[in-house]
Amino acid sequence: MAFVPPPSYDFMPKRKLGILYPLAVIDNSPFEFYRMVRDVMLVGAGVGLQEFSAADVKRVFAYAEELTEAMMGREIDLIMQSGVPLPILIGIDAHDELVGRLAKQTGKPATSSVLGVTQAAKHLGIKNIALANKWRPEMNKVLGQFFAREGVAVAGAATDVMGPERFQKMGIKESFDLGWELGRQAFEKFPEADGLYIGGGAWMINSLVEPLEREFGKPVICNQNAMIWNTLHLVDFWKPIQGYGRLMAGS
Repeated sequence: MAFVPPPSYDFMPKRKLGILYPLAVIDNSPFEFYRMVRDVMLVGAGVGLQEFSAADVKRVFAYAEELTEAMMGREIDLIMQSGVPLPILIGIDAHDELVGRLAKQTGKPATSSVLGVTQAAKHLGIKNIALANKWRPEMNKVLGQFFAREGVAVAGAATDVMGPERFQKMGIKESFDLGWELGRQAFEKFPEADGLYIGGGAWMINSLVEPLEREFGKPVICNQNAMIWNTLHLVDFWKPIQGYGRLMAGS
């Protein structure tokens, strides 16, 4: 019997993004992504980070290629290391080495959450950024080094320090409220800052971006909007998205 093609292939994804998520359970990030982006599929795997330590990051990154090799069978267009805490625990050199490994192995564009965040800050013209996150001072110090590579200084940080064992148990409303509180606190504590980065991919906080921008008149970056802006540019599929702040609405 001759093959009869279906009426349309329009429902199929136009791009596939391979994502190495930091935690074993993956929920909030894909939910937010699919609310904003059409025709792009996430192909994700959790590396299973258990604690904020350099040793645990090195443990999970040791077999990163095994996960990306499996993703290649899904015809991904890009590979991304998700989660800012992982690179800031092991430092710039180790991060760059990992991204290089992934690019070489897959033959695809490779990026990371921290690259997306810092490049987004540069793109928005931010020169002095305030931080709102759940990370220790020494982690934020290394994060400042990543920002410095893009010519962005760190004004200071509003934090509620916690590890995966605590924030994985937070409800969506609790994390949403904390992100709002820390974001406003950072703007008020560091009025000299000309932008804000709210860190925490496990938090569902992307919808806080536009309200904070309206209140303080300055751009706001979070992991989700930076990830979408960064990855879709890399796979030549960027289209401005309205209703989620300056980064998403621009070029």
